[in-house]
Amino acid sequence: MLAIEGGTPVRKILLPYGHQEITEEDIRAVTEVLRSDWLTGGPKVDEFEDAFAATVGAKFAVSFSSGTAGLHAAVFAAGLSSGDEAITTPLTFCATANCLLYQGAHPVFADVDSKSLNLDPKAAELAVTPKTKAILMVDYAGTPCDLTAFQSLADRHNLILIEDACHALGAKYKNRQIGSYSHASVFSFHPVKHITTGEGGMVTTGDPEYARKLRLFRNHGISSESRQRHSQARWHYEMIALGYNYRLSDISCALGISQLKRLDNNLARRREIARRYSQAFQNQVGLF
Repeated sequence: MLAIEGGTPVRKILLPYGHQEITEEDIRAVTEVLRSDWLTGGPKVDEFEDAFAATVGAKFAVSFSSGTAGLHAAVFAAGLSSGDEAITTPLTFCATANCLLYQGAHPVFADVDSKSLNLDPKAAELAVTPKTKAILMVDYAGTPCDLTAFQSLADRHNLILIEDACHALGAKYKNRQIGSYSHASVFSFHPVKHITTGEGGMVTTGDPEYARKLRLFRNHGISSESRQRHSQARWHYEMIALGYNYRLSDISCALGISQLKRLDNNLARRREIARRYSQAFQNQVGLF
């Protein structure tokens, strides 16, 4: 008898929500930064961003302290504010809709496709109003949305596409890496994700102005970053927008650089585990 039916559980404690893999190479990478001059705001930030952009085929990658911070910044850079609407999915983590509320915008939920569980483009179009400014899609469980349909929808209604790709690092859509399609794609490096920086996130975009706004927002809305001022021997800066302290440290970026090298292996291992679960439960369809 299954445990859910009153039988004896096969485990005394639940399976862990997630479990990161940390190697000696990861530890060495972090230790090198701890012995360096820059713990935050230093060269490892640029190095991680460049490596990540190259991995997903994006022109720009901007790091953040979390995926949630990245979502918030993406909504800011898209120009959403009070009175604006954005269409999103109800089948996601709370951060997807919360990032709209942070900017005073209103999330409008549309239905999902019954097979992919991703936001349905047809349902999303029915939810478009004169107040709609963006569509915030989610690549549910790492499965890419119908990006062709959403790009067409965005073009017809002049909308910004923000892709919550927090579970989709390494996924492809029509032979292109996720992270190179939408106006902005947001990734997470929480320990349950494909690579980890402890906490952390990244936003990729092909628009240099969008990237500039992302960097501005993560740094208190200040017009320059500390390493820029240090290299130019100047101290003056201006706060030109209301931003947040959403920076990712060099310590975290060093871990991210090391982890990124194992992305393919991590994806292969995840697929292997998924196959085992699919095989084990193939006769249990409809049980729950």
